[in-house]
Amino acid sequence: MISVKGVWKHFGDNDVLKGLNLDLEEGETIVIIGQSGCGKSVLLKTIVGLLIPDEGEIILDDVSLKNVSKRELYKIRKKIGMVFQSSALFDSLSVWENVGLGLMEHSNIPRTEVRSIAQTKLELVGLIGVEDKYPAELSGGMKKRVGIARAIAMSPKFVFYDEPTTGLDPIIADRINNLILALQEKLKITTIAVTHDMTSAYRIADRIAMLYDGKIIFDGSPEDIQNTDNPYVQQFINGEGDGPISGGV
Repeated sequence: MISVKGVWKHFGDNDVLKGLNLDLEEGETIVIIGQSGCGKSVLLKTIVGLLIPDEGEIILDDVSLKNVSKRELYKIRKKIGMVFQSSALFDSLSVWENVGLGLMEHSNIPRTEVRSIAQTKLELVGLIGVEDKYPAELSGGMKKRVGIARAIAMSPKFVFYDEPTTGLDPIIADRINNLILALQEKLKITTIAVTHDMTSAYRIADRIAMLYDGKIIFDGSPEDIQNTDNPYVQQFINGEGDGPISGGV
Protein backbone atom coordinates (compact mmCIF):
# COMPACT_ATOMS: atom_id res chain seq x y z
CA MET A 1 0.00 0.00 0.00
CA ILE A 2 2.87 2.39 0.81
CA SER A 3 6.41 2.01 -0.48
CA VAL A 4 9.27 4.41 0.18
CA LYS A 5 12.15 3.61 -2.16
CA GLY A 6 15.60 5.13 -1.74
CA VAL A 7 14.28 8.54 -0.68
CA TRP A 8 16.69 11.40 -0.10
CA LYS A 9 15.61 14.81 1.20
CA HIS A 10 17.94 17.64 2.03
CA PHE A 11 17.54 21.23 3.16
CA GLY A 12 20.60 23.21 2.13
CA ASP A 13 23.62 21.18 3.20
CA ASN A 14 21.61 19.11 5.68
CA ASP A 15 20.67 15.65 4.42
CA VAL A 16 17.63 14.69 6.50
CA LEU A 17 16.64 11.50 4.66
CA LYS A 18 19.47 9.45 3.15
CA GLY A 19 18.23 6.79 0.78
CA LEU A 20 15.46 5.69 3.12
CA ASN A 21 13.47 2.52 2.36
CA LEU A 22 10.20 1.50 4.04
CA ASP A 23 7.21 -0.62 3.03
CA LEU A 24 3.78 -0.79 4.63
CA GLU A 25 1.10 -3.38 3.89
CA GLU A 26 -2.65 -2.79 3.70
CA GLY A 27 -4.34 -2.62 7.09
CA GLU A 28 -1.03 -2.48 8.96
CA THR A 29 0.00 -0.05 11.69
CA ILE A 30 3.62 1.04 11.74
CA VAL A 31 5.08 3.36 14.37
CA ILE A 32 8.14 5.41 13.47
CA ILE A 33 10.40 6.37 16.38
CA GLY A 34 13.57 8.41 16.61
CA GLN A 35 15.20 11.43 18.21
CA SER A 36 13.77 14.90 17.86
CA GLY A 37 14.91 16.41 14.58
CA CYS A 38 15.82 13.07 12.99
CA GLY A 39 13.34 13.55 10.13
CA LYS A 40 10.20 11.69 11.23
CA SER A 41 7.86 14.56 10.33
CA VAL A 42 9.80 15.18 7.10
CA LEU A 43 9.19 11.55 6.18
CA LEU A 44 5.45 11.90 6.86
CA LYS A 45 5.23 15.09 4.80
CA THR A 46 7.11 13.39 1.97
CA ILE A 47 4.72 10.44 1.96
CA VAL A 48 1.74 12.82 1.91
CA GLY A 49 3.29 14.74 -0.97
CA LEU A 50 3.78 18.01 0.90
CA LEU A 51 7.52 17.65 0.30
CA ILE A 52 9.10 16.33 -2.88
CA PRO A 53 12.04 13.89 -2.53
CA ASP A 54 15.33 15.03 -4.03
CA GLU A 55 15.92 11.42 -5.04
CA GLY A 56 13.92 8.23 -4.78
CA GLU A 57 10.22 7.47 -5.06
CA ILE A 58 7.04 7.23 -2.98
CA ILE A 59 4.36 4.78 -4.09
CA LEU A 60 0.98 5.23 -2.42
CA ASP A 61 -1.91 2.90 -3.18
CA ASP A 62 -0.17 1.67 -6.35
CA VAL A 63 0.41 5.23 -7.62
CA SER A 64 3.88 6.74 -7.83
CA LEU A 65 4.00 10.31 -6.56
CA LYS A 66 6.89 10.99 -8.89
CA ASN A 67 5.84 13.60 -11.44
CA VAL A 68 2.10 13.31 -10.67
CA SER A 69 -0.02 16.32 -11.58
CA LYS A 70 -1.46 18.56 -8.87
CA ARG A 71 -4.91 17.22 -9.69
CA GLU A 72 -3.78 13.62 -9.24
CA LEU A 73 -1.98 14.52 -6.02
CA TYR A 74 -5.16 16.10 -4.59
CA LYS A 75 -7.08 12.91 -5.44
CA ILE A 76 -4.47 10.84 -3.62
CA ARG A 77 -4.51 13.15 -0.58
CA LYS A 78 -8.26 12.62 -0.22
CA LYS A 79 -7.40 9.04 0.72
CA ILE A 80 -5.30 10.27 3.65
CA GLY A 81 -6.45 11.48 7.05
CA MET A 82 -3.90 13.43 9.11
CA VAL A 83 -3.92 13.87 12.90
CA PHE A 84 -1.61 16.71 13.89
CA GLN A 85 0.39 16.92 17.10
CA SER A 86 -1.41 20.09 18.20
CA SER A 87 -4.80 18.87 16.86
CA ALA A 88 -4.76 21.97 14.58
CA LEU A 89 -8.43 22.83 15.10
CA PHE A 90 -9.83 26.14 13.87
CA ASP A 91 -10.96 28.19 16.88
CA SER A 92 -13.56 30.11 14.85
CA LEU A 93 -15.34 26.91 13.74
CA SER A 94 -17.58 24.71 15.83
CA VAL A 95 -16.55 21.13 16.52
CA TRP A 96 -18.77 19.71 13.78
CA GLU A 97 -17.53 22.31 11.30
CA ASN A 98 -13.94 21.35 12.13
CA VAL A 99 -14.73 17.67 11.59
CA GLY A 100 -16.64 18.29 8.37
CA LEU A 101 -14.28 20.90 6.91
CA GLY A 102 -12.81 18.59 4.28
CA LEU A 103 -16.26 17.50 3.13
CA MET A 104 -17.43 21.10 2.86
CA GLU A 105 -14.31 22.09 0.92
CA HIS A 106 -14.05 19.10 -1.41
CA SER A 107 -17.60 17.87 -2.01
CA ASN A 108 -21.06 19.15 -2.84
CA ILE A 109 -22.66 17.51 0.19
CA PRO A 110 -25.19 19.85 1.87
CA ARG A 111 -24.20 21.31 5.25
CA THR A 112 -27.01 19.42 7.00
CA GLU A 113 -25.62 16.13 5.72
CA VAL A 114 -22.06 17.13 6.58
CA ARG A 115 -23.21 17.84 10.13
CA SER A 116 -24.79 14.39 10.30
CA ILE A 117 -21.60 12.74 9.04
CA ALA A 118 -19.56 14.76 11.54
CA GLN A 119 -21.79 13.63 14.40
CA THR A 120 -21.35 10.00 13.32
CA LYS A 121 -17.54 10.36 13.27
CA LEU A 122 -17.60 12.10 16.66
CA GLU A 123 -19.58 9.20 18.08
CA LEU A 124 -16.94 6.83 16.70
CA VAL A 125 -14.31 8.60 18.81
CA GLY A 126 -16.54 8.66 21.88
CA LEU A 127 -17.75 12.27 21.73
CA ILE A 128 -21.49 12.89 21.96
CA GLY A 129 -23.22 16.24 22.35
CA VAL A 130 -20.15 18.39 21.64
CA GLU A 131 -20.82 19.20 17.98
CA ASP A 132 -21.88 22.80 18.66
CA LYS A 133 -19.07 23.58 21.10
CA TYR A 134 -15.90 25.40 20.09
CA PRO A 135 -12.31 24.14 20.53
CA ALA A 136 -11.66 26.56 23.40
CA GLU A 137 -14.35 24.75 25.40
CA LEU A 138 -12.64 21.35 25.06
CA SER A 139 -9.93 19.59 27.05
CA GLY A 140 -6.69 18.52 25.39
CA GLY A 141 -7.85 14.92 25.13
CA MET A 142 -11.16 15.97 23.60
CA LYS A 143 -9.37 18.16 21.04
CA LYS A 144 -7.24 15.18 20.06
CA ARG A 145 -10.40 13.10 19.56
CA VAL A 146 -11.94 15.83 17.40
CA GLY A 147 -8.72 15.83 15.35
CA ILE A 148 -9.07 12.08 14.86
CA ALA A 149 -12.76 12.44 13.92
CA ARG A 150 -11.77 15.01 11.29
CA ALA A 151 -9.07 12.68 9.96
CA ILE A 152 -11.60 9.88 9.35
CA ALA A 153 -14.45 12.14 8.14
CA MET A 154 -13.79 11.43 4.46
CA SER A 155 -13.41 7.66 5.04
CA PRO A 156 -9.70 7.57 4.18
CA LYS A 157 -7.67 4.47 3.39
CA PHE A 158 -4.71 5.85 5.35
CA VAL A 159 -4.45 7.74 8.64
CA PHE A 160 -1.21 9.37 9.75
CA TYR A 161 -0.69 10.42 13.38
CA ASP A 162 1.99 12.95 14.34
CA GLU A 163 2.77 12.46 18.06
CA PRO A 164 -0.79 11.37 18.99
CA THR A 165 -0.19 11.27 22.76
CA THR A 166 2.18 14.23 23.23
CA GLY A 167 1.04 16.62 25.99
CA LEU A 168 -1.55 14.22 27.40
CA ASP A 169 -1.48 12.68 30.87
CA PRO A 170 -0.95 8.89 30.99
CA ILE A 171 -4.64 8.05 31.48
CA ILE A 172 -5.83 10.18 28.55
CA ALA A 173 -2.90 8.96 26.44
CA ASP A 174 -3.97 5.38 27.09
CA ARG A 175 -7.51 6.23 25.98
CA ILE A 176 -6.14 7.69 22.75
CA ASN A 177 -4.10 4.52 22.19
CA ASN A 178 -7.21 2.40 22.75
CA LEU A 179 -9.13 4.62 20.34
CA ILE A 180 -6.46 4.22 17.64
CA LEU A 181 -6.65 0.44 18.07
CA ALA A 182 -10.47 0.43 18.00
CA LEU A 183 -10.60 2.51 14.82
CA GLN A 184 -7.97 0.31 13.22
CA GLU A 185 -10.07 -2.77 13.99
CA LYS A 186 -13.37 -1.22 12.89
CA LEU A 187 -12.30 0.72 9.80
CA LYS A 188 -9.40 -1.48 8.59
CA ILE A 189 -7.31 1.56 7.74
CA THR A 190 -3.57 1.59 7.09
CA THR A 191 -1.81 3.63 9.75
CA ILE A 192 1.49 5.41 10.27
CA ALA A 193 2.18 7.00 13.66
CA VAL A 194 5.20 9.09 14.61
CA THR A 195 5.90 9.18 18.34
CA HIS A 196 8.50 9.50 21.10
CA ASP A 197 6.16 7.63 23.46
CA MET A 198 7.38 4.02 23.65
CA THR A 199 4.38 3.00 25.76
CA SER A 200 2.14 4.15 22.90
CA ALA A 201 4.40 2.52 20.30
CA TYR A 202 4.27 -0.86 22.02
CA ARG A 203 0.51 -0.55 22.44
CA ILE A 204 -0.61 0.31 18.90
CA ALA A 205 2.10 -0.98 16.55
CA ASP A 206 2.17 -4.04 14.36
CA ARG A 207 5.70 -2.92 13.47
CA ILE A 208 8.10 -0.35 14.87
CA ALA A 209 10.71 1.32 12.67
CA MET A 210 13.50 3.48 14.05
CA LEU A 211 14.81 6.39 12.01
CA TYR A 212 18.41 7.38 12.68
CA ASP A 213 20.89 9.35 10.58
CA GLY A 214 18.44 9.54 7.69
CA LYS A 215 17.76 5.81 7.42
CA ILE A 216 15.64 3.10 8.99
CA ILE A 217 18.06 1.20 11.24
CA PHE A 218 15.47 -1.16 12.73
CA ASP A 219 12.15 -2.54 11.50
CA GLY A 220 10.34 -5.24 13.43
CA SER A 221 7.59 -6.16 15.88
CA PRO A 222 7.28 -4.61 19.36
CA GLU A 223 8.67 -7.87 20.75
CA ASP A 224 11.62 -7.77 18.32
CA ILE A 225 12.61 -4.24 19.26
CA GLN A 226 12.69 -5.04 22.96
CA ASN A 227 15.08 -7.92 22.26
CA THR A 228 17.36 -6.25 19.72
CA ASP A 229 21.04 -5.88 20.49
CA ASN A 230 21.34 -2.75 18.32
CA PRO A 231 22.94 -0.22 20.72
CA TYR A 232 21.31 2.83 19.07
CA VAL A 233 17.85 1.28 19.39
CA GLN A 234 18.47 0.09 22.94
CA GLN A 235 19.62 3.54 24.05
CA PHE A 236 16.51 5.18 22.60
CA ILE A 237 13.87 2.74 23.85
CA ASN A 238 15.41 2.61 27.34
CA GLY A 239 15.80 6.39 27.60
CA GLU A 240 19.49 6.19 28.43
CA GLY A 241 21.43 9.46 28.44
CA ASP A 242 24.79 7.90 27.67
CA GLY A 243 25.43 5.80 24.61
CA PRO A 244 26.22 5.86 20.90
CA ILE A 245 23.52 8.41 20.04
CA SER A 246 24.53 10.95 22.68
CA GLY A 247 28.13 10.31 21.72
CA GLY A 248 27.44 11.82 18.33
CA VAL A 249 28.47 8.74 16.34
